[in-house]
Amino acid sequence: MNNGNAKWSSGRMDVGLYALNKLASAGVVLLLLTVIGQVWPAGTEKPAELLGLSMEQKEWVYGYALIASLVADALLSLLPKRAKSLQIGLYAAAGFGFFALFNGGSPDQLWIRAALGAVTLLLFLWGKHAFPAHSLITPIFAIAVPLLCWAI
Repeated sequence: MNNGNAKWSSGRMDVGLYALNKLASAGVVLLLLTVIGQVWPAGTEKPAELLGLSMEQKEWVYGYALIASLVADALLSLLPKRAKSLQIGLYAAAGFGFFALFNGGSPDQLWIRAALGAVTLLLFLWGKHAFPAHSLITPIFAIAVPLLCWAI
């Protein structure tokens, strides 16, 4: 007896896998920023300070990049054709614009911040294609890696 729940459970599963994929992509970016922060020379300014920012890495990833990635995906869903070059361009433009407009900090480093925002969003696009839906690596990068990075 099927009362139509199969359709809803499939939709819920798709949304859950989409969210898990976004969190796994954020985990990759957070891991990369943590590694850069750990190997950065001790006597110099931290990378965020060089960009004129006073935010933590988790704010950069989850407060700005993840939201910009969701906006880019929403814009992509409105467009009929989804060529790879269009996805790359839209993700880069969303990252560039989002980090240039909504990110505080010194105006002197605006272009550098915006370019790093574009690179960050391109990492999210890479994660969108790199993490398979039913793989153990996806929840590891979505849950375990961020917890490990925050503990460091």
